Amino acid sequence: MRQCRFSISLLSVIFLLLFFKASPLLLFANRRDVRLVDAGGVKMEATVVVSGLEDAAAVDFLYSQNVIYWTDVSEEAIKQTYFNQSGNLVQSVIVSGLLSPDGLACDWIGKKLYWTDSETNRIEVANLNGTSRKVLFWQDLDQPRAIALDPAHGYMYWTDWGETPRIERAGMDSSFRKIIVDSDIYWPNGLTIDLSEQKLYWADAKLSFIHRANLDGSFRQKVVEGSLTHPFALTLAGDTLYWTDWQTRSIHACNKKAGENKREIINSLYSPMDIQVLSPERQPY
Repeated sequence: MRQCRFSISLLSVIFLLLFFKASPLLLFANRRDVRLVDAGGVKMEATVVVSGLEDAAAVDFLYSQNVIYWTDVSEEAIKQTYFNQSGNLVQSVIVSGLLSPDGLACDWIGKKLYWTDSETNRIEVANLNGTSRKVLFWQDLDQPRAIALDPAHGYMYWTDWGETPRIERAGMDSSFRKIIVDSDIYWPNGLTIDLSEQKLYWADAKLSFIHRANLDGSFRQKVVEGSLTHPFALTLAGDTLYWTDWQTRSIHACNKKAGENKREIINSLYSPMDIQVLSPERQPY
């Protein structure tokens, strides 16, 4: 088992973000570590937040408490660290009953963690410290992957890339489950919500596109099509959409509405997985 280490250089990055209003910071899992990179692409290097990991897949944060969470598929665990302190502060949150925790989302209002597991075929929830754990869904799930929350309206969304690929929505208490996208979809990997405009974005690695729709799945629109290799995870800030790509081992960006101004943020990564914009604007209210 690798020994997790917290990078003290992260403190200087957070300082720049808070006091000099730098470009949005992209927090992403890179299998062997968790990193931060300037979304402006000025510095083509990523700051290592936590190193020595086995297989970091999903990542999220709770900005109000300065906490970063991630899943480790090899260690079958969910872990956390603080991004405003130095030293080895990695703590385990969930260490039992996981097999392949591919998706993770933090409810910044209700202070809970939600996650998907594509091996147990479950979607679960727990308090931030791992207590009061509850299975929300365990039936009619095949390969649940990405998960996104809209806690102000009490809804959760997730992708399933199993034999019947789809995107579903339900109340965060597991009520009112409903399939909202089940056509023209094959490998729905990435998923994110534009909270300000109430839009849902998703990436399909097989069909090579990024689409968006209303939160009920209606009024579907193309954002990027044809020029993607293997998009995996999505996030956004302002008018810009960001995504990781498995094949190119890079992070890309474009305009969130029409896919214009497509560009590369950083390349030559080890294995970019989930991605988030580390900003209080992504966790309002």
